[in-house]
Amino acid sequence: MEESELRELIREYAMQVRLDQGEASLTSVLKHVIAENPGVKTQVRSSVALIKEVIGEVNSMEENDLSESSSGISVDEASEYEMLVKLVSQKLLDSPELKKDIKSLMIYGSYAKRLHVVGESDINFLIVLTAEKDSEKAIETISNIAEEIITPELAHIFDLMILKEDDISELEKFGPDFTHIHALYANVGELIYGENYFRDLEFTDDQVRDAAKLLIAEAISQIDEIIKTAKEEDLPEDELDYLIGASVIDIAFGLSCHKAGIKSVSMDLVKPDIHEEIIEVWGPESEFSIYYPLLEKAHAFKLGIKLPESDDFMATCIEFIKKVIEYTGLHEA
Repeated sequence: MEESELRELIREYAMQVRLDQGEASLTSVLKHVIAENPGVKTQVRSSVALIKEVIGEVNSMEENDLSESSSGISVDEASEYEMLVKLVSQKLLDSPELKKDIKSLMIYGSYAKRLHVVGESDINFLIVLTAEKDSEKAIETISNIAEEIITPELAHIFDLMILKEDDISELEKFGPDFTHIHALYANVGELIYGENYFRDLEFTDDQVRDAAKLLIAEAISQIDEIIKTAKEEDLPEDELDYLIGASVIDIAFGLSCHKAGIKSVSMDLVKPDIHEEIIEVWGPESEFSIYYPLLEKAHAFKLGIKLPESDDFMATCIEFIKKVIEYTGLHEA
């Protein structure tokens, strides 16, 4: 995404937060901006200076200059999820331009299993396009529809992955964007239209563990970017804790999937509750048990909850990451 596009996106969210809360802050804007697209996550989390600049501009605006999006929808958080699924499904499936392109539309992940946490979990939409046609035009149409209906109030719970039929057998090429872990959850996802292309796929523990390594490596890379940005921008500690906390939860989820393998789905492992579920996966006597308090703290920071005495948070995070790298064999990759 170009910097000008990112600036406009951040500005839109900051204005919405300002309207809703009276003042836009870094943590509140980030919470709404970051979607479950790893590429966007990395760019946003490494653009703290730009975000702070835009937030400053928005907070200095006169209230009557602020305007809500004309397509904004005011709903309570619990009903946002159901409404978004219906809205996205209707718009995509009613589009005459997409009738012959979409072979499958489904949702997967915590919301599909109704294990989501309102306000924190997103909805993972998955579209499979026909392999018989060039997908470029279809993807553009889908993007335009999403841009039209996904408002700042809804964007933080919206995630979309688009595949083609012949991509299903070549998931490795997508890296951390869509791994065998994603496919494993899609296997038991909620089908909205068409065929579940993942239903008959066979998965192995090794595939899931390799996918877990990709997710862990991606999260560690994000932490490196955050720390680098923090040094350059003198980021306040509470804001740094928030950003790091989100990535630590990602690492914990990857670690749990690495341990559970193909049982990850049957054990109902979902990211919002991973700070609790990892105790069940690893047990009270695990070598990682000393990091359970860290995960509780990371989860609180991810939710924007301020906790006292967090001076040791970063140091413990680094210890945890080193332990995860050693255990999963990432240092050998």
